[in-house]
Amino acid sequence: AIWDERKQELLLARDRMGIKPMYYTHLPDWQFIFGSELKAVLANPAVERKIDLIALNEYLSYEYVPTPRTIIRNVWRLEAGHYLIFNRRGVEVQAYDNLSFRQSESRPPVDWRDYSASLYKTLRSAVERELVSDVPVGVLLSGGLDSSTIAALMVDLYPGKVESFTVGFEEGSFDESKYARQVAQRLNTNHNEMILTSRKAVDLVAEISNFMDEPFADSSIIPTYLLSRFARQKVKVVLGGDGGDELFAGYPTVLSHRLIGYYERLVPWVLRAYLAPRLMDKLKVSFDNISLDFRLRRFLAGRGVPLITRHQRWLGSFVDEEKASLLQGWIQPVLRETYYQSFEYARECDAKEHLNQILFNDQKTYLEGDILYKVDRASMAASLEVRVPFLNREVVHFANDLPLDIKLHRFTGKFLLKKMMKGRLPDDIINRTKKGFNMPVAYWLSGDLKELMTDMLSPSFVNRQNLFDSTYVQQLTDEH
Repeated sequence: AIWDERKQELLLARDRMGIKPMYYTHLPDWQFIFGSELKAVLANPAVERKIDLIALNEYLSYEYVPTPRTIIRNVWRLEAGHYLIFNRRGVEVQAYDNLSFRQSESRPPVDWRDYSASLYKTLRSAVERELVSDVPVGVLLSGGLDSSTIAALMVDLYPGKVESFTVGFEEGSFDESKYARQVAQRLNTNHNEMILTSRKAVDLVAEISNFMDEPFADSSIIPTYLLSRFARQKVKVVLGGDGGDELFAGYPTVLSHRLIGYYERLVPWVLRAYLAPRLMDKLKVSFDNISLDFRLRRFLAGRGVPLITRHQRWLGSFVDEEKASLLQGWIQPVLRETYYQSFEYARECDAKEHLNQILFNDQKTYLEGDILYKVDRASMAASLEVRVPFLNREVVHFANDLPLDIKLHRFTGKFLLKKMMKGRLPDDIINRTKKGFNMPVAYWLSGDLKELMTDMLSPSFVNRQNLFDSTYVQQLTDEH
């Protein structure tokens, strides 16, 4: 934020990828309020605390409120890669940097070997820059490819022994701490590990809601905060692997867009329309991490809808048919706005390839609105600085310029990154199936979190809010 005294003009700018947030509102009588947390804006009593119903609708589908809206009406979030000018003429917002995939689609067919060395050099340089610090620097190590890659590069560059940190879970299908341990042993880091239990999660709920500012449905905020607190006991700065999936096509959803094309071409319409839904009804529901029934139900939920709608259905929670039952009648006119922001980004994107459009959308929505928001809130609450080498400008431009085929090669995501790390990391870490940082919430809601859930979703409480249909909410809890 820069104030120009001579021009009587304020300039606000936000980083290119949205690593840090920026909230603002413009009030009558030329009042302009801004801050990196929503509570800083709401501290001014002139700001009305009224829910933005369009943002509420978006939240229910996305699981977060996508930029530029916030949950509070007339309070906005500045978009990543944008600047804002406020003066006597009002507020003007402009982009200063745009993500581009044009180069990716204009290159002739290539071999991954043409790019592997350049990617290594670019990423190593980014890690080296992020290690500049007056205090010790550690690494958040999940045992996935992205964080393991950052850890491997860091070990080569860091003058001392690297402190690595991970969190595990009691529930077996969710616990990936053994992979982090394996990487730590290979790289010879000083490894620190803790286990998150459902009892600890219950104790953290009230604490976390105090610093979230907005509704946010990514349950991995709980272990991210706990891990940040844990790491802060030894270091003040850590590196993380965030951004690798969005840049190098690591999410299963990207591959699923390719697979659903085969499904709709090769499986007869009668089987898709009638048999598949009936088979789904007979599948046993599992609470395990990314279980088979979950994957199949999500996959089929994307059938027969536009690309962007399909993608958000796969990533998010409630679809419009469900919200028609969930929301009270007076709110339902906002339902037509559900994926407006994603369709806006689709029009802004210069990619012609559908999967490049999905990568663009993920970088503009899920990465900024979910992943980076979660890391910022959790780490700042623990007074820990998290740095993300994958989102350095040079790495982002390099990745987005790459031909799609060496990011998603046939059915292998993060293909080039995996090739680059061959021999530098254990093969079973490189070839692991992507699972993500998921929580055993379904188990917890049937155990230690059950009482909290029934209190928060009781008919009397829901009716007092006057937003949701308490009968439908009760149906959801009963079904669980």
